[in-house]
Formats: sequence, structure tokens, C-alpha cells
Amino acid sequence: MRTTCFIALLILSLVLSAQAQEAAKEKNNYRYTNYFDLGGNIGDQQAAGVLSWVHLHGIGHKKQRLKIGYGIRFTSYVGANKWYTTAPSRYTSARQDPLTIFSSTIDNNIDTIATVTPQVNLINLSINIEYRVWRSIDLGFNIDAAGFSFGGKQKVNVLSSSYDGGQSPVTYAKPTSFNLLLTSDNDIGSLNSEFFIRYWFSAKFGIRAGYSFLFTEYRTEDKLSFDNGRIENDRYRLKSSMFLLAVTFKPFNK
Repeated sequence: MRTTCFIALLILSLVLSAQAQEAAKEKNNYRYTNYFDLGGNIGDQQAAGVLSWVHLHGIGHKKQRLKIGYGIRFTSYVGANKWYTTAPSRYTSARQDPLTIFSSTIDNNIDTIATVTPQVNLINLSINIEYRVWRSIDLGFNIDAAGFSFGGKQKVNVLSSSYDGGQSPVTYAKPTSFNLLLTSDNDIGSLNSEFFIRYWFSAKFGIRAGYSFLFTEYRTEDKLSFDNGRIENDRYRLKSSMFLLAVTFKPFNK
């Protein structure tokens, strides 16, 4: 009986020890599979600063070249003399499902508000995909999923030949507060996305370059009426294409 109890205790201690080692290994791996990123985007009379944290999970059991993960990203956008156009897909597209991206724009429904110095700050959760094409080179894509935006009130001019009478040609707008990825013009608020290539020049530091596609959105204080009330809208969007350059830092790597 004592021998049986001793063997049972020995097995239990070995199992607990193995579980503790596995937990420690997972915790250690977690430290090494996340990074911080600081970069900037530049385009035509516009720019953005970007700070992010990303955690990746390797797919597979061996090389794990493909990695999928999540993160959080802060983007601060500033522009000059930008025109924001009608945002909701119910006006811009013939369809409002995920295939909206393949639908042509209804130009007759597009109206514009113009602002001199748009400035939008956004904090979003992000979806991240990376593939190691070589030992020091990654290809990647990321996109914001949900979050919130903030920024100052802007004076805007309404530019439209179908703007209904009795409304001021000048109004005010602020960044849309809530951001949500729903595909193309179905999206709500301000969202950032990137395609990039990264080169790791050490275990801790890498540099990446690529293309950024950024949505920023303003909401007017009141809904604006167009075409004898057929269109009533308070959301306006700018789609910005910019070049990106960033530095990646893995703090726990040696």
C-alpha cells in the first residue's frame, strides 16, 4: 500500500512538474513572440504617426513561417486641404454586404465636405498576418478591427450642387467616435491597414517599409440634406494611400 501511494505521488509530482515546465515554456514563448512598432506614413499633403504592439502565434509545429496574431495600434493623422465624401454604403454602393468592395460607386449620391486641417487620432485593435519568406525577411498585412477615435472640432465647407436650400454652406464636424471593420464602405469610423516587407538586422531590431491605406471619418453636427431630402447624411470619409516606414523592436530577444 505504501509502495502504491509512493508511486502515485511520484507520478503526480512528475505530471505537475511537466505542466509547470510547459506553462513556463508557453509564458517564455509569449515574451518572444510579441513586438513594438514605431513608424510614420507620408502621402500627398498628409502624414500619420503610428505606434503599435503586436503578439503573433506561429502556425504549424516546425518552421512556423506563417504567423497570425492580434495587437493594438495608435494612429495620429494630419492633412491639409482635404475633401471628405459621403461614407455610408447605402448611398455609395448598390449593395451593402461584404461584396460591397467589388461594387461600383454611385457617383450621383456622393457629396463632399472640405476641411483645411483635418486631424484624427485613432486607437484600434488590429488583426495581423505575417509570413517569413527567408530567415531575416517577413511579408505582412494588418488591419484595424475595432476601436475609437478622437480629435478637435473642424469647420467644414459643404460642396455639392444638390445641397438643399435653407442650410448653411459652412458647418462643423468631429471624428466619428466608434470604429468598426465591416469591409469597404460598410466600415464605420477610422481604420488603418498596411502591406509591408520587413528586414530583421538583429534579433531585437527590424525595419519595414510598405503601403498604408487609411480611412478617416468625420461626423457633422447635424445631418445634411441633399436632392430634396432624398439623401440625409452626417458621415464623411477620406481614403488615404501613403508610403510607410517603421522600426520594429522585440524587447525580450537577446
